[in-house]
Amino acid sequence: MKNLIHIIILVFITASCQTQELNVESKNVEINIPGRPGPWIAYNDNFYCYFKTDNDKFSSGSNHQFYIIDKDGKIKSQIDVPKKLQTFYYDLYIKNDTIFTTEYYDHHTFYLDKNNNWIETKKGIDLYYDDKDYSVYSLDFGEWGGVTWFKDKQTGKQFEIGATTPVVNKLRESYYLTAGKSVLKIDNPKMLDKSEEPYVYQKAVLDERFHREGNYSTNGAETIFEYENDDYFNPTFSLATSFISNEKLYHLYKDSISTKIGIIEDKKLVPFHEFKSIIIPFHWYYDTRNPIQKNNFQSVQFKTDKDSVYGIIEIDKNDFKVTQFNNIYIEPVFGEKKMNEWLENTFDNYYSNFSVLTLNQIDKVEQEINATDITQKHKISAYQLDGQNVETPRIYRKIESEKLSLVTMYYYTENDKKIQLVSFEWGKNRNQNQDFENIVAEMAYEGKKEKLFKQKFDWISDYLKGKLGEPNDNKTDKNGTEQKWKKDNKIIALEYNKSDVELTIYSE
Repeated sequence: MKNLIHIIILVFITASCQTQELNVESKNVEINIPGRPGPWIAYNDNFYCYFKTDNDKFSSGSNHQFYIIDKDGKIKSQIDVPKKLQTFYYDLYIKNDTIFTTEYYDHHTFYLDKNNNWIETKKGIDLYYDDKDYSVYSLDFGEWGGVTWFKDKQTGKQFEIGATTPVVNKLRESYYLTAGKSVLKIDNPKMLDKSEEPYVYQKAVLDERFHREGNYSTNGAETIFEYENDDYFNPTFSLATSFISNEKLYHLYKDSISTKIGIIEDKKLVPFHEFKSIIIPFHWYYDTRNPIQKNNFQSVQFKTDKDSVYGIIEIDKNDFKVTQFNNIYIEPVFGEKKMNEWLENTFDNYYSNFSVLTLNQIDKVEQEINATDITQKHKISAYQLDGQNVETPRIYRKIESEKLSLVTMYYYTENDKKIQLVSFEWGKNRNQNQDFENIVAEMAYEGKKEKLFKQKFDWISDYLKGKLGEPNDNKTDKNGTEQKWKKDNKIIALEYNKSDVELTIYSE
């Protein structure tokens, strides 16, 4: 009992001393940007941020925006994202004091120049750490495991270990690999397994989709920490990163209670700083090159229990800065009455002026009501315009209610920007986070949703009949109804089915 008390006192004394060794600062910042965060990094008092904006019904494409934000949350630059980076998986990292992005599958790589333009460069190598003795590479082969290679710079020989995309630190003459829920110590990389299939840039990057079996061996390394008591389907523990300060190796981790900073003693994590607010540090599995590139600085993203609150932790030797962003952006919900009035006024305008309607005019109409631009990067066509040279349409969204949104698509010619077709489509409001309870409620709502679309169709049909008279064609079957008017060299089509309502206007 006496020894136990001494141990507890020692831990508290150690923790108290260590807390003073790190300067932990926190700051709350307000931002107003549409979308949700993708990979972010902090660098030189700025935040470099990808935001993933939703694509509504256009789920096949990606629509990323890139921003440079100052330390107070103000946007310094909004930068176009190249088409090759409009993918689901991409890396964001610092190399030689320059911001780089590498696309996950094909290694397309761009750097940010001094004018804040993305410039394509040599395809990115899978380098995780580099010093005078070794270059360290790593790849993740998914369910087949991962491999980390140490390449001896003198002999060119490579040695490998079963660690997947680790954070690599070097303290004194030993290498520390933090990967998954373990920390490995390597005193001499030559004691690892000699690689029978070494990392080669040509094979891993330039050739298409390099793949091999992972290595599960830790021969030549010492496991100084491993968390084993976690539920695979409901994990409560994660190691976010490791870093060196004051000649000690520290670890940022989350357990079932909170997020902490600690050190490893006798293969156990001993915490000495606990964050008061609920933050959950993480990294995207495809965003792995950033933590350390031969320097002592790294930044780590975190999330919270609120979708609109998230942030970045900056680690620079003994300075530990936590910036929490509260994103106040909310897409407006207009309500049924206002949207019905908008449709009547807008349709009257478009119908009367269709022959001279231009892209600038419709942009002004949509922007006046504060509609959300969800124009896509990929080609979208309309069968009514087959054979015509039209651009991918300008697309705007307006949220009518919790259940319903209106997506308006404008097809226009490339040269004179004249509008050739307008499509108003009422469908499910997809711009909301779906947890399990929402999904169950949505399933129970299916019958009511069909009725909602039928009511919308009936209202639009009555409005069009009042303006244009009875339709020239009227077809109804078990799947829905289609009405069509041909008047003043224009075709107006109104279609209804169980999942949407679409109103289209184009020249005959």
